[in-house]
Amino acid sequence: MALQRTTRKKRLRKKRIIHLVLLLFIIFLFFFLDTFPFSPQEVKDQLKKDVRNQQERTIAQLPDAEHSDEKVVYLTFDDGPTSATDDVLEILKEYGAKATFFMLSPHMEERSNLVKQMVQEGHGVGLHGVTHDLNRFYKSEQTVLNEMNEAQQVLENIAGVHSSLIRTPYGSVPYLTKPYRKALKEQGYELWDWNIDSRDWDRKDGKYVENLIDQIQSIEGNGATPVVLLHDQSQTAQSLAELLTYLTEHGFEMKKLDSSVEPVQFRCYDRCHQLPKL
Repeated sequence: MALQRTTRKKRLRKKRIIHLVLLLFIIFLFFFLDTFPFSPQEVKDQLKKDVRNQQERTIAQLPDAEHSDEKVVYLTFDDGPTSATDDVLEILKEYGAKATFFMLSPHMEERSNLVKQMVQEGHGVGLHGVTHDLNRFYKSEQTVLNEMNEAQQVLENIAGVHSSLIRTPYGSVPYLTKPYRKALKEQGYELWDWNIDSRDWDRKDGKYVENLIDQIQSIEGNGATPVVLLHDQSQTAQSLAELLTYLTEHGFEMKKLDSSVEPVQFRCYDRCHQLPKL
């Protein structure tokens, strides 16, 4: 059995190396051949696809949380506040649910009243940076810190609260390398990823709920506590009540994240690397 696991790991490592070599070759062609068939946007899309693939592999390898008789789920919403946040907050209030919002500073400034409402209603508030742009955010350790510090200042100016909770754009793997993580930790930030991806960004007509329920049942069977990635958007809000109905009927308590909860973080293993420069 141990030999089989070792063999599988070697095959996975070989596939990752091949994937990375192909990606770097594509970028090389982009810079040095006039006949390169892809646009810069297509290259960026490929980078984002690579991020998603790395995250899915990481989620599958996250260790199980310690088992607890209490059934808790942590709902987290990225990229807000938006025009959908009013509806999200109203539905959460109707079900007596708490959630955590990882927010972008320009959106906080545009909808400061909603940031204040989140705090007043007892939800968790965290930082998601400024640009949500792979190339700008992950350019260096300093750009990562600058974006989180700017978002922190905006949150404090609006709501008078300080948050150590952060989530980096597209998750921490593969571009948040060890030096980046160290710099954030030294500044007192607590990194949060997730162990359930709703994929609400590409599943229309509420289909993300069915996908989510399947994942929650699976992770619950392993004794882990679900930390769910959602997005602060209208298509998520439209089916949120369906999700909360399921969670309520199955005895889940929907809580916010805070410093007393052990963070869920993607592990680098051998996959973290600096963002290729375009």
